[in-house]
Amino acid sequence: MASTQLEKIINIYKLLTQNATLNTARVTNIINDNVFIQSTWTQRNLERQTNQRFQKNHILNAELQSISQSFPIDITTELMCASTNDEQRKAILRNIITDNSTKQFIEIWDKERLVKNYDLTALDVHGDVYTDSEFGTFEWSPDKTKLLYIAEKKLPKSEAFYKQKSLDKKNKEKKEEDEIKAGNEYVYKPHWGEQLVGVPNELSPGQLQWMKDSTSIVGIAWKHEPRHLGLAACTNRDSWVFLLKDGNYEKLSNDGCAVRSPRLSPDGKYLVWLERSAAGPHHNAHRLMRLDFQSNKKNIEVLVDIVDTNIIINNEKAFYGLYGRLPQRCWSKDSQYLFLSTPQRTNIRSYIIDMKRKIMTEIQNDGSSLSILDVKDDIIAFLKTSLLDPPCLCAGRLDFKTINDGNIFKVNVTTPLKISNFESLMYEHTIYEYDNDDDVKSFNFTYLGPKSGEDISVPLIIIPHGGPHSNFANVFSLDYSLFALLGLAVLQINYRGSTGMGSKNVEYLQGNVGVVDVRDCVTATKEALIKYPWLSPLHVGLCGGSHGGFLVAHLSAQHADLYKVVVARNPVIDIAAMFTISDIPDWCAAVINVPYDETELQSRIKSGCIEIYIKMFSSSPIVHVNKVKAPTLICIGTNDLRVPPSQGKLWYHRLKANHVKTKMLVYEDNHQLGSGAAEMDSLINVCLWMIEHNGINEKNDGPDTQ
Repeated sequence: MASTQLEKIINIYKLLTQNATLNTARVTNIINDNVFIQSTWTQRNLERQTNQRFQKNHILNAELQSISQSFPIDITTELMCASTNDEQRKAILRNIITDNSTKQFIEIWDKERLVKNYDLTALDVHGDVYTDSEFGTFEWSPDKTKLLYIAEKKLPKSEAFYKQKSLDKKNKEKKEEDEIKAGNEYVYKPHWGEQLVGVPNELSPGQLQWMKDSTSIVGIAWKHEPRHLGLAACTNRDSWVFLLKDGNYEKLSNDGCAVRSPRLSPDGKYLVWLERSAAGPHHNAHRLMRLDFQSNKKNIEVLVDIVDTNIIINNEKAFYGLYGRLPQRCWSKDSQYLFLSTPQRTNIRSYIIDMKRKIMTEIQNDGSSLSILDVKDDIIAFLKTSLLDPPCLCAGRLDFKTINDGNIFKVNVTTPLKISNFESLMYEHTIYEYDNDDDVKSFNFTYLGPKSGEDISVPLIIIPHGGPHSNFANVFSLDYSLFALLGLAVLQINYRGSTGMGSKNVEYLQGNVGVVDVRDCVTATKEALIKYPWLSPLHVGLCGGSHGGFLVAHLSAQHADLYKVVVARNPVIDIAAMFTISDIPDWCAAVINVPYDETELQSRIKSGCIEIYIKMFSSSPIVHVNKVKAPTLICIGTNDLRVPPSQGKLWYHRLKANHVKTKMLVYEDNHQLGSGAAEMDSLINVCLWMIEHNGINEKNDGPDTQ
């Protein structure tokens, strides 16, 4: 049975990997009414156990119908690229393995040839160029003479206090030796935590943009004293928008805020950015700010404010706040309209903002998610997807006649491969509201699985998301598609505390972690079992990572008779034990609704505030570990800075001591377990574990199954 199931899993996995993921799209030109778009994609290469990246070029006619499409061009070694505004020159940052070491090169191309090639290692001016979504910048100046990027500061070379030295030294070697400082090779270098290791020590700038004069720069600067706190997925870090002009450094945004996504209008008159308080949950609703450079006082105003619950916008649509990023290019040609996308409940929706009237309009779409990738000369590149529709590139044109109702004409540029047996599946969103006195009463969940079936014939997997302040949106997922095609129904739960439902929803979880989120998951489970009678109440499993792992551990202990099998990926098990070693200790404080201040932490502990540790421990799954009965698979990454691997190991050892069937997979990976080998191995192991311990018509059927 095992070999047959394994073969089935691998065959479905291979089928699903034939569809690539759309990463970016750029409108490169409009010539004689023809529209030119360049898109980049990622696809799993199973033989190489890695993700392969490629680029495609599309030509559309005046009606945005596809005229031609190039063959995919492999760009796996490209880290970043940037073109001049007129598309006459292109810069590429490339990663090359040579002489058994990895080097970064910057290539400059014109339309005919390679013009320049800089070996950054040989130049030895700085460390690696940053390519992540927080700090990464790679942009030509408007005058096409300079390239702007951020790299790691070059550090002094170091060696041991005693090291025997050569008697024959050339001048260059002597100079290098003079620069070496003995005894510094083990000095701790602070970093920005999970997935963002190695940022400069004294100043942390990022998300830079040129001003129109090609000499001034705007960007974001992050405060990192008295210590760096993890930045990935955390939008609550002290930061400000700055202007660097004529050698003068000037703050443009207010103190006490966390900011992101500065975007300069095409005419250079306005700068917009997203902003929230630099406190509280690590992610929450933002406001959209605008600075008028024409005003002598640099007037700053709010275009879209933080939404507590929801508001009704221009075309009678409910709007729940801003939670995403702004597209790199997000302006209409005349600088009068701004385009953006953000999660809203169970979908991603896109919007137009009239800058003069401060009116927001939702772009009309079907039930799928719609994200804006690029805007140029009023042509818009979209990503369209759903749980049953792999990513598709769409193109639209801003129509000023229909802009008030959001009915923008859109055309599919690419066609995803059809996936066999998807026609037998469905997804459905459910908004649930409690009839009680809670301040926040509603949450939502999404079913993905068979459209119908015999009663009590389909196993169900409950999947709470990580975060906790993130959300599930209606987008294609290889993992969950694989589960569904294997005959396992999936329930994605956006419990209270999730984003996309107003800031009060996010904040409601603080101080209620391990209670409110657990209750919502149990409620969703029971509601789904009633709503879809083909689901089997005797075959309900759990799968979650990070805070989702925290929840599946809680659920398997507190509701041991309801859930029959568990998969926990890098789970939070003991918040108190994690408090001093995670890259985001402030998260541990925030979830129990305690303010975090590194400078006051020790004095508070000394003054008797040990209660915070007690509350952290009491809110953790480890308190309930002795109640667990379900077979549990644990997947951890040894390089995880967010949730240290000791958390998963703690759960594993306690379950083993209690004679619960337990297995742990250990990968040399970070929090995401997203590298090629770890991603594939862990996913297939998860499927095998679920089928073995939660499959119907197997020997483990029955109410007392473990």
